[in-house]
Amino acid sequence: MTTFYESDTITPVSQSHLTIQQAKQEEGKEIKNKYISFLLFFGAGLFLFVVGYFSSSLVTLIFGALFTLVIILSFIQTIIQRRVAAAMNSKSSPSQQKLNEIEKGTNVTSQTAITFKIPAFQLDVYEQNELPDHSYSLNKNLTEEKNIFNLKPLSIFYFFNFYSTGSLINKTSGGFQRHGSVFFLGSPQDISFSKFWKMFSIKKIMQRLLLTTPDKLADAMGKVSLRPLPPKTKGLMTENYFDGAYPSNVFYCTDAIWQQCVSLLFAKTDFSIIDACDYTKERAGLQWEIGQIINHIATEDMVVLINSKTDIVALGESFRNSWKLMNADSPNNRERTAPVRFIFHQLPDHKIGETEHTNIVYEQYHQEALSNDKIIAFMLSHANVVV
Repeated sequence: MTTFYESDTITPVSQSHLTIQQAKQEEGKEIKNKYISFLLFFGAGLFLFVVGYFSSSLVTLIFGALFTLVIILSFIQTIIQRRVAAAMNSKSSPSQQKLNEIEKGTNVTSQTAITFKIPAFQLDVYEQNELPDHSYSLNKNLTEEKNIFNLKPLSIFYFFNFYSTGSLINKTSGGFQRHGSVFFLGSPQDISFSKFWKMFSIKKIMQRLLLTTPDKLADAMGKVSLRPLPPKTKGLMTENYFDGAYPSNVFYCTDAIWQQCVSLLFAKTDFSIIDACDYTKERAGLQWEIGQIINHIATEDMVVLINSKTDIVALGESFRNSWKLMNADSPNNRERTAPVRFIFHQLPDHKIGETEHTNIVYEQYHQEALSNDKIIAFMLSHANVVV
């Protein structure tokens, strides 16, 4: 564990082969040259296909055809993703503008009329593989009363970077749903991934899924589900598919409503996982959320996941700056407050449990779920919320 105190300079702690600058360059290059990259890869696949056809090389022919098909499907998924992103990027409604003004007014008041001493900031950075093993016996028969740890099911608010592939997968296949219902705001990638085969009716799907008004948001909140889903339920992935899981409650918000949705979800959830994998300071949405998290969630009831591409310096400073501006009614405004905790998200470095699947891919996700159990156990060992 590495600890940074109030006046310490936050420094990178990972031993990644990629530097932060390299990660930024790769990320920027990928976004900037997206269509050019598709065109180049498509040309390469088509070239291999033609070479295989005229040289009568069956291996080259098949490889070229499959490679070209993958590129075409990826291109279609990107088109869907961008259409959804454009639809989500709608102007703020009058009600949302009023909410933003209230939020801004509250922040100004808290900065200009602070009458309390803000507790000292502390940041602890852990590696996931160094977290202690838990002592819970696993309950494979999930109920409304007992989760995988034989505890009352948790309500988890999952924040994540919309543009991180790891975050996209981890929130629904990382095993967190075995501990309770997971709430998160849906990203364009979520729709392009889950609705890929309905690409020709994507406009109707967006009209049905996107939350554009307070009334639609209220209706979505009223449909929240906490009841566990049995094994092999359609939509469950990897480990959750075999053992069952609590549902994901997804809210596909436009820019006009997403901040209001976040505010409402704080009242429905007890714990927060902030998946900051691939985080950079340019992610303005998460910047706002960090301030809200500090004002609504006690540090004991949250953890922040990072990876080798996370700009830990920018992320740490963002938390520290938000900490300085916390509201007087923040659960973190008390004499003894726990540190903010970053966990360097890692694949398990050893077999945690007995092998359950002969399929290598399924077994990998099984081991990851067991490893992520240690994150939940770590949260519970310090939790301020009674479960």
